[in-house]
Amino acid sequence: MRHIHRFKTRVLKRSASPARPVLEDPALDKNTPEPDSQSSRVSTEPNEPHKEKHGLFKLADSKPDPKGSQNYPVDIIAVHGLNGDAFSTWRHQPDGTLWLRDLLPKFLPGCRVYTYGYPSKIFSQSSARVQEYARNLLISLRDIREDSTIGKRSIIFVCHSLGGIVFKQALVIAHEDDNLYGEVLRSVIGVVFLATPHRGSTVANFASVVGTIINTFRATPSAGMGPRAVRTDLLNHLIYDSDALQDLNMSARNRLGNICVVSCYENNPTAPLSSLIVNRASATLDIPNEEPIPMFEDHKSISRFSGETESYKKLAGALRRIALQSSDVSPALKRASTHSSTLVLSDLERTCMALLNDHDAAKDTEIPQKPAPGTCQWIRGHHLFVSWLTQGSSALLWLTGHPGSGKTMLSYSLAQYFNDIRMRSHNVLIYLCQNKNKQTDGRAVLIGLILQIIDRHRSMIRHIRPVFERQGSSMIQSFALLWRIFLKIAMDPKAGSLYVVLDALDECERASCHQLLESISDMLADSSSPIQSGTKVKFLITSRPFLHQSYASTKKALRYRISIDDGQTGYTDDLRVFIQERVNEISLNRQFSSDIKDFLYETISAKADRTFLWIHMVLASIEKSLLTSRKDFEKIISSIPEGLVEIYQRYLSAIPVDYQDDATNLLKLLLSCLRPMHLDELNIAFTINDSHITADDVLRDTQNSMAHTVQGILGSIVRVTGRHVSLVHQSVKDFLLEQGAVGYDSFPTMRTVDSRSSALRLATVCIQYLLLDDFKVDFFPTNGAPTEADPELPDLFDELPPGDFSGNFWDEDGHDLASDVLFREPDALHPDLCDSLVSNHAFYSYAALHWAEHFAACEEAASVDLRVAARSLLDNGTASCRNWLCFYRTRSSASVEDDILTQDPMLLASQFDLDTILNDLLSSCEPSQTIKNQSLYWASRFGHVRIVASLLRAGAEPNSRTSDGQTALTVASEHGNFTCVVRLLADERTSVNMPGRKGRTALSFACSSGHDKIVNELLSHSACSPDDPDNSGATPLFWAVGGGHHSIISTLARLRSIDLNHRDKTGRTAISWASGDGMADTLAKLLKLPGIDVNIKDAKGKSPLSWAAANGCASAVEVLLTSTRVDKASVDDDKRNAISWASGGGHHHVLVKLLDGGCPGVDTKDIDGWTPLAWAIQTDSPDTVRVLVNNEQVQLERRDGGGRTALSWAVEYGHAKVVKVLLQAGADPEAKSNRGSTPISIAKQFGRDDLLSELMAYKA
Repeated sequence: MRHIHRFKTRVLKRSASPARPVLEDPALDKNTPEPDSQSSRVSTEPNEPHKEKHGLFKLADSKPDPKGSQNYPVDIIAVHGLNGDAFSTWRHQPDGTLWLRDLLPKFLPGCRVYTYGYPSKIFSQSSARVQEYARNLLISLRDIREDSTIGKRSIIFVCHSLGGIVFKQALVIAHEDDNLYGEVLRSVIGVVFLATPHRGSTVANFASVVGTIINTFRATPSAGMGPRAVRTDLLNHLIYDSDALQDLNMSARNRLGNICVVSCYENNPTAPLSSLIVNRASATLDIPNEEPIPMFEDHKSISRFSGETESYKKLAGALRRIALQSSDVSPALKRASTHSSTLVLSDLERTCMALLNDHDAAKDTEIPQKPAPGTCQWIRGHHLFVSWLTQGSSALLWLTGHPGSGKTMLSYSLAQYFNDIRMRSHNVLIYLCQNKNKQTDGRAVLIGLILQIIDRHRSMIRHIRPVFERQGSSMIQSFALLWRIFLKIAMDPKAGSLYVVLDALDECERASCHQLLESISDMLADSSSPIQSGTKVKFLITSRPFLHQSYASTKKALRYRISIDDGQTGYTDDLRVFIQERVNEISLNRQFSSDIKDFLYETISAKADRTFLWIHMVLASIEKSLLTSRKDFEKIISSIPEGLVEIYQRYLSAIPVDYQDDATNLLKLLLSCLRPMHLDELNIAFTINDSHITADDVLRDTQNSMAHTVQGILGSIVRVTGRHVSLVHQSVKDFLLEQGAVGYDSFPTMRTVDSRSSALRLATVCIQYLLLDDFKVDFFPTNGAPTEADPELPDLFDELPPGDFSGNFWDEDGHDLASDVLFREPDALHPDLCDSLVSNHAFYSYAALHWAEHFAACEEAASVDLRVAARSLLDNGTASCRNWLCFYRTRSSASVEDDILTQDPMLLASQFDLDTILNDLLSSCEPSQTIKNQSLYWASRFGHVRIVASLLRAGAEPNSRTSDGQTALTVASEHGNFTCVVRLLADERTSVNMPGRKGRTALSFACSSGHDKIVNELLSHSACSPDDPDNSGATPLFWAVGGGHHSIISTLARLRSIDLNHRDKTGRTAISWASGDGMADTLAKLLKLPGIDVNIKDAKGKSPLSWAAANGCASAVEVLLTSTRVDKASVDDDKRNAISWASGGGHHHVLVKLLDGGCPGVDTKDIDGWTPLAWAIQTDSPDTVRVLVNNEQVQLERRDGGGRTALSWAVEYGHAKVVKVLLQAGADPEAKSNRGSTPISIAKQFGRDDLLSELMAYKA
């Protein structure tokens, strides 16, 4: 008991002066006298220190802008917090700036500013409670508004700390006593909370306990102290998660839903504490209409500003946005604030779009040549095409053709045709599957399509955001998740109908191509799919015949096909038009006679049964021929074989011996490039060798006309379009990789052309370029300091816009490497430096971004010297390494760590899959355990199984966790790296159940991303626990349901250890989440599982049916109502049923389904006395109101506590369409409330002449 005695002694020795504040003012002004009474009268702040600080004081009455363009006739009411007062809370010391008086009126001309004071001192004689403070505030406001000389205005509150609690209490009282304070309540349009502890503060917990002890000591006679006591009643109001706060939040939530809410929260601790007094979780309400604003202030400074600081600007801007909601604000100003048709994305949505854009392989697509005028039109009249186009439902048409038949040109022509004929509600999407670079994956196809839709309809990002919030950047690794996003967008009526053109689908990677076709087939075949009854999706696919043949016999929806080069009259006519146009062009350029022109047309047309590519090759040969006699032309035409393989062999065999080495070099570069190369890039890659020391050395040896060089050496098998050069057709690449070693006795170096040697060639030139002397000095600022330009550097910095070269690099904090690290904005200077670097060094971008990938594909064949050179590029002690890493971090779409510039070479080797370099490093030095563990994480993250195997052999710990909690197994499972998962599980040290980020297991991540093979692999291990919950209480089944992965759901449901009715920490089950997310198909799947309970309520009593209704998920409601097990009458803790939730959301389609399904409670009151009709009126949903009033059970003239009818409230809300619906249903425009007001008198009071005329028309 000694510590209690010491504590008591210290307390008793204290004077009666006020204690240090708990929640507001660490430096309380002890000279401020304590007022004796409260007042509801309005006062103005005197120049001298005033004794009266309780009541409502006017601080400013600003004059309107004389021009009338910026007027804000609103009243701003400031309410202080615990231990503050009406003035000191808002005054900055020592300069005395009172921003409410000195700054705000100038920012909002025409506004009036008041401050409200009440006894909030910790040591106080007052026994008044928060309820009394709130009521006194209402009385003061009512009194000034009843003064006709002042007038009535919209009201905005600014509340600090406890002041926010007082404000919310005032809202509740005003609603309960509508006859007294209703006019005040209806004038409130918004509130700004400043560090208001809606859920309390842990600081108050301690202070309340201390206060109780102090009051106990003071009550003893031996204390000898005065009567002033600690206000523990106020402190108890602020205890974290106290009953008082929870009750108040519950009561105020409906009132707050009608106004603008801004919640500013502190980010700095208040000295001497090391933690926040009110953290973000407590300072925000998490309601739909809330705008959270972080401020880099502490609990005291968040309400005091010395001038127009950044925090003040945020607060003032928020007040202006709220003021714009007032009907009294200048019309011109309101128009200026209206959102444009271009939706502004949030930070999270921009991050999400950055993720998709960075992985959009279509951005490097080569646009095909424009078809000749008059061609590609025959198909529009084909009976199958017409039937497909005019069919009233979603459908697929397949166009097949052999290589070179013009499929791509036809698909682009049709896409343009759809654009020309489409109505406004239609969208045309096209995706070209080229594997000349990396467009070979079904996921890339979906990303490209999704991005095209978002470009047209920004609001569709709402279907991506929830997936991104749950999955982070791993979203793009999951075909199932991307397909589900595409499907949700396609099902959204606001997206309109879609024409989806998928060209050259046979060039898509086989496994993901199969997934895509299976998914399209299932969508079209599912007659129960909502997509059949709304928007339409028309798929047009082009490919070689073999792909269609693989599906035609088993997939009815994929059966319909047009073979474009199989005897189609229109196709032959197109060939003739193409021949005519090209012959005329060549004849004009070569000045051929009309006889020769006619000869060429007739001779080539006679072979019109060939392909576009064959004719192109013939015409190209004629155009380049130096000999132009009729005989020479006949020889050219007759010598070109019919088959493409033979054509390519002929062209390569004809390359002169002197150019064969150059031809081999060019072919290797074009074969292995990961995107279409620019001519200047190819020129440098073709030129550079070991003798070059600087970039100027390379440029001196480059070709002066690279287009002429490459076309002269390789002939018609390459195409130069603008600045880009590529192989003329995908079939050329296939031929070179498959036929490289066959029949080239006259061209022996062609035998060396294969994928590995091509990668080796490009890796070599990239590494040589990055190691040139030009790049051995730092081009980028390091350590946040300005870079001192090397005298030998090009004038790189001179080309940049003026500005400060200093700054923090990637300094934003974040724990989720998967969704945050990759997409943070790099230093603002780096993009400019990258641009300047590329403008001076054309090959740098390609070399920096792709050298490692090329080297990884060929490192076993690399020479010792090349391995040494590659290893030097991983040494961050050199500028060569730092430069490309900085460029890579700025420009690459790959996930990299913030500190990549300082990473160990072993970490870099692991991230870039450089296995030989890794093993060299392991054998030459002994890395720390931490480095090995981190390397294992990154190798697992990127799917580098060779690296994983090497690191495990070297002793890397598979169960080690990174800063964000992930293990090698969890991250491999999250990103779908099956081979890495298998290799990790083969190591007996690996724990299959080790939790990763947020307590989630590898199985949880695999289930959420839809990686079936990984799920099965994990479950095959006997130690796997398939029902382990994560930190939120969600099990792997929850995540499988959230992703809509039906096969995984079935797999898990078959396990005896799975609890289908498991509840997470919010009390929700998997079926609740499926209902609330509107996953009708998944919901139907779950309802078929034996033992599943469809009625389990969450912690607030809300059932799955109510969740579906509240979120407007009509299809989910429909599925639930088909089950006889669903409790249609279920109500939650607020006595709200599914009908109430649907009405409150304005979901009239859902409401119809609920009523048709026999759900009761269409006119039942909830805990606040609100009926579904009241909710629908508040939401301003005339369609929902119409459904309700047409129901005979709804009492149209039901009165609330103040005697007011539904029509009365609709008029006051100003919801004109709702008013009209109610009047048409027979509502009485003269129904009197307890105070004698009628809908007509309310319309007159608010000056709503439009409503008044409508009401008078229905007057009896």
